[in-house]
Amino acid sequence: MIQTIANIRVRFSETDAMGVVYHANYLPWFEVARTKLMAEVGLPYRELQDAGYMLPVLEAQCAYKNSAKYDDEIAVHAVMKTFPRVRIRIDYEVRRGDELLTTGYTVHAFMNREGVAIRPPSFFLEKLEQSFSK
Repeated sequence: MIQTIANIRVRFSETDAMGVVYHANYLPWFEVARTKLMAEVGLPYRELQDAGYMLPVLEAQCAYKNSAKYDDEIAVHAVMKTFPRVRIRIDYEVRRGDELLTTGYTVHAFMNREGVAIRPPSFFLEKLEQSFSK
C-alpha cells in the first residue's frame, strides 16, 4: 500500500452561493492528491507523459458525506491499496480535521500517444514495487 495526504484550503471560486463546495470540485482535488502520490514514489506525471504514456481516468466515484465550505482546510488522502497490473485504482478520503467529508476512487489505465491501451511500462512497475515493499 502507498499513500499520501494533500492539504488544500477551499477557495471561494470552488463554492456555490451558499459557500458550500460545488460537487464537481472534489475530482480536481483527487487529482492533486493522485499527482502528489505518484511524484512521491518517483513517478511524476510529467515524466510519464514525456515518455509517451498517458493515464486517463476510466472511472470516477464520489460519495458525499458532509459539505466542505469556503476557507476550510481539508486533507485529501490518496491510497493505492493493491499493486496494479493493468488498471490502477486509487482511493480517496477528504477530511476536515477528523471529520470525513467525501470518499471516492478513480480507476486508470495506460495508453500510448495514439490512444491505444497498453501494459504499464516496466520502469513504472519497478518503482511501484519498491514503494509497496517498504
